Amino acid sequence: MVKKIKELTLEDMGQMAGKEHGEYLDNQLLMVMSAMQFGKNFMRTCQPYRIEDGRVIRAISGNAKIIINMKPYSLSVGTMLVFPSDSIMEIEEKDESFDFQIFSFRDLPADVTFKKCTIFHLSDDDWNLMDEYFQLLKHTVSRQPLSMKSVRAIQTALMSELQGLIKKEHNETSHKSAGRKEEIFHHFATLVNQYAEKEHNIAFYADQLCLTPNHLGSTIREISGMTVQDWIHRRIIQQAKLLLMYSDLPVGEIADQLHFSTPSAFCKFFKKETQMTTKQYREGFVAK
Repeated sequence: MVKKIKELTLEDMGQMAGKEHGEYLDNQLLMVMSAMQFGKNFMRTCQPYRIEDGRVIRAISGNAKIIINMKPYSLSVGTMLVFPSDSIMEIEEKDESFDFQIFSFRDLPADVTFKKCTIFHLSDDDWNLMDEYFQLLKHTVSRQPLSMKSVRAIQTALMSELQGLIKKEHNETSHKSAGRKEEIFHHFATLVNQYAEKEHNIAFYADQLCLTPNHLGSTIREISGMTVQDWIHRRIIQQAKLLLMYSDLPVGEIADQLHFSTPSAFCKFFKKETQMTTKQYREGFVAK
């Protein structure tokens, strides 16, 4: 029987973090004030996770590159990252000193809920304000009996502050041409997330966006520094990793599911993109 691709639920996260720390609460909330204390198995690098609830990440030391729904983000002290539920997250690389705080969120008002991943580069004042929110949230979580109503009120206030920062930045830097290119990139990324498993050609995405392949290619490269093909390949590799890690599908069936002409074509592609064979990747994950 084929296994279903594993979802990284709050319960899974709680087990990784360690319930004895009191930061995982009855499948309602995960809050971690220092991910480093939980060791190397907490969010391993080069391993994609499908995240159940929304997340807020606050980098407190070191540097890392994190990929959310195929888009890379660089994290360092002074940055925060917010992404919605059902996102695919992968820590691509990090240095030894990288540490972050994180909390999950759900059932927040629609006007403060983020529909796409957003990164914030905070001023000193805004950074200190976020620190106060995290500390208040931590104290509230630690109180007994737990009041999820109070927790969500603090989360709502924090998210409202972040929404305010977005509006402020938008008002200060809004330019029609740049806005149009960002819009194209956003729609392109959505399409790649939806169709990359079966549509590998640039022309398909250009047609969907009513653009020429050259126009799409130049726009995506200007906004992201990567080619259209790079984005398609990255999404295919993410899905391939998930299938290799969390299913017992033979490589031939994975190749069919990802619409490769032959298993050997898929294996060659995987080796080129990851510098590992499918067998090495699958066995390496099981051995960890």
